[in-house]
Amino acid sequence: MNITYDISLLGLCKRSKSGLSRVTEAFAHRIKKEKECNLTFCTSLSFDVWEDSRQYLESDPYLADTLFISQSNNRNKRQKIYDLSTKAMSVIHKLGLFQDRKLPYTLLRLLDYNFSPLDFNDLKSQDIFHSPYHALPEKVKKINNLITFITVHDLIPIMYPHFFGLEPNLLKFDKNFNLKEALDSIDEETWVICASHSTKNDLCNYLKNKIDVNKIFVVYPGASDIFYPCLDMDKISITKKKYGIPDSPYILSLSTLEPRKNIEHTIRCFLNLVQQEKIKDLYLVLAGNKGWNYEGIFQLITENKDLQERLIIIGYVQDEDLAALYSGALVFVYPSFYEGFGLPPLEAMQCGTPVITSNTSSLPEVVGDAGFMLDPLDQDGLSQSILQIYSDFSLRQVLSIKSREQAKKFSWSKCIQETITAYKQSISSRD
Repeated sequence: MNITYDISLLGLCKRSKSGLSRVTEAFAHRIKKEKECNLTFCTSLSFDVWEDSRQYLESDPYLADTLFISQSNNRNKRQKIYDLSTKAMSVIHKLGLFQDRKLPYTLLRLLDYNFSPLDFNDLKSQDIFHSPYHALPEKVKKINNLITFITVHDLIPIMYPHFFGLEPNLLKFDKNFNLKEALDSIDEETWVICASHSTKNDLCNYLKNKIDVNKIFVVYPGASDIFYPCLDMDKISITKKKYGIPDSPYILSLSTLEPRKNIEHTIRCFLNLVQQEKIKDLYLVLAGNKGWNYEGIFQLITENKDLQERLIIIGYVQDEDLAALYSGALVFVYPSFYEGFGLPPLEAMQCGTPVITSNTSSLPEVVGDAGFMLDPLDQDGLSQSILQIYSDFSLRQVLSIKSREQAKKFSWSKCIQETITAYKQSISSRD
């Protein structure tokens, strides 16, 4: 099979990896190993993203030799566009048509964004075009015998726009992360891979009669190999010291700092627990980048002086430190309101760390009976669950074993094989 895989996410997130970019990267690495798949990369967005994606590939030794569609042609085309535009801008300025010199260059960047970096002739020899996130280009959908796949991770910005600071019916999206545009590109000819049954149900309810349910597959992603039970206590100690974590038990929360992750709830429950139980040696570690509307988190800390020494905000964690950070934690707490899959709980379980998470959306599919699941607003329940794990060494051991067993159900090997099965089914239906 000839597969073209859109790696725009890798270009967009090359400096700071997100959960989606990690999944895209892991899939690319593993699908390349499959002998029955001839892999080609592309990007369907702007030339800026194409250039960033090209640079990403050059930095990845394993993927660097994979064919990247229109690599030389696009560079020449882009240079010609800028050369011609520069001359045009010079003439326009001399004629005095624009008083604001920034305006022509703003228009030029819009032209650059809308000029597709894809050479559609290159796609005519392909069997599958697979986008792991972005909208399927209309020209791609019209190529005869080319089967289009798109992965849908979640519909959260559409279903719960307030989690992103968006007003219903007035949704304004980042042009590079426009989920609505991606969903609107799906039609009855599109084959879809959903990250969970929860996401599949959401998608079917959203698109209703605009989608062929028989062309939807639920394929769970796996966690990266960088997540493993770290038994090296020296490494854990060095990692804790690196991020300013005391040599004491700690609760770990790892996510983007934003309202959907329900972090203020975690902080309040932790504060109530240590105050009521007079626990002196327990810390709460918040890891992850700042998202949006995170000010309430810091305001909550400022208002509670008891928290200031017991809560440690460490920001972005480097890949090589994640296994030790997870493994060293007493428990991983993730009371998110809604998830399309829920990769962090899987990462924690793969490290053998007990998990407390929400009983909503896809999270029960991921955690199963290996951890504690609660209503995301249940303050007493979360506090008591943390106390149980803190107080009971044997319970922690049982949950650690169950976590590792549950994590084995989600592997990249299984993900790739199920995706290839979907590819083959689509090709079979075409023939």
